[in-house]
Amino acid sequence: TAKKVTNIECLIESNLSAGGPETARPFSFAASAQASSSVRVNLQSLRKFLWGALLLSAGFAAWTWFRPYAWNPDPAARCKVVGVQVTQDQSYFWVEAHLKMNPGMTHDLQKPISLAVTGRLLEPADTTFSSTNGQGTTDVWVKFWLESKDIAGPIALQLNDGKLSIKANDGVPSQSKYYISNHW
Repeated sequence: TAKKVTNIECLIESNLSAGGPETARPFSFAASAQASSSVRVNLQSLRKFLWGALLLSAGFAAWTWFRPYAWNPDPAARCKVVGVQVTQDQSYFWVEAHLKMNPGMTHDLQKPISLAVTGRLLEPADTTFSSTNGQGTTDVWVKFWLESKDIAGPIALQLNDGKLSIKANDGVPSQSKYYISNHW
């Protein structure tokens, strides 16, 4: 058995000295690979490509996180949409819009809030107001009960003297979800 072990060791040594398994891999860090070889250049190119892809992905993630719900909201509405929670309930949908009041503005309680959908106006099923440290109303949540035909087209929220886009495109949402853009 001692002779067999010696033969295995000899085969391993001869295989390694002949550019064996560690140089057969395309991205090897073996000592036999020269600094100016194409393997080294390809590894550097791959590293640069991966860093570029990482930076591009991070930039896109930051843009989607910090972009507004809708571009150019109506200043007459005195607030902006932060997000919309859509929950499906059989063939109906609950649509709850979270609004943040513009700094220095207040919501006029004498003016009604309504949702404009395909040729008609809907009254909210629930309205919740929130404030921080006695500053007056800072957040408003408005909840609507919609049929699937009502949610199929564009939707706008009318409040104070302005109009805010809740949904800008056509189509029924396929799942219950919190949307941070008016394109759903």
